[in-house]
Amino acid sequence: MLFEIREAKIEEADIVFRTMQESFMEYSGKLNPPSGALSETIQNVINIFKEGGGAVIAWNGSMAVGSARYRYMDHYMYIGRVSVLQEYRGRGICKSLLNIIENKALSSGIQELRVEVRLSIPENIGMYKRLKYEVIEHKFYPERTDSWYVMSKKL
Repeated sequence: MLFEIREAKIEEADIVFRTMQESFMEYSGKLNPPSGALSETIQNVINIFKEGGGAVIAWNGSMAVGSARYRYMDHYMYIGRVSVLQEYRGRGICKSLLNIIENKALSSGIQELRVEVRLSIPENIGMYKRLKYEVIEHKFYPERTDSWYVMSKKL
């Protein structure tokens, strides 16, 4: 099955939002503190675009099956809310989404990507490590009920 991965338009913020919400729903009630993804609104996605960032969407025909957002920071590109619908995982969609963002970063002269990954979701940490991301920082929530890695990939 071939998937089309392309840059999202601001008019597709609702699609990026909906894909992210559906993808993160499996964590509802399972993470402490809860994932901030589930309390976001479409306006959060629109704001990423208005601040100069953007998103990419993975399509299976006319159905959005994955998305990821990005923002330009001082010397790196931050990637957030990488989302693939559960029934489409394991097909290389995440890697394809990240490749599009990597190419965008390189064409903008940016040599580093960063993501943040919860330790309570170890399969995501393993996936990013396989994609050549390295842990550069370990951060903790104030309640110390969970923590996350900041992971970096040099391009």
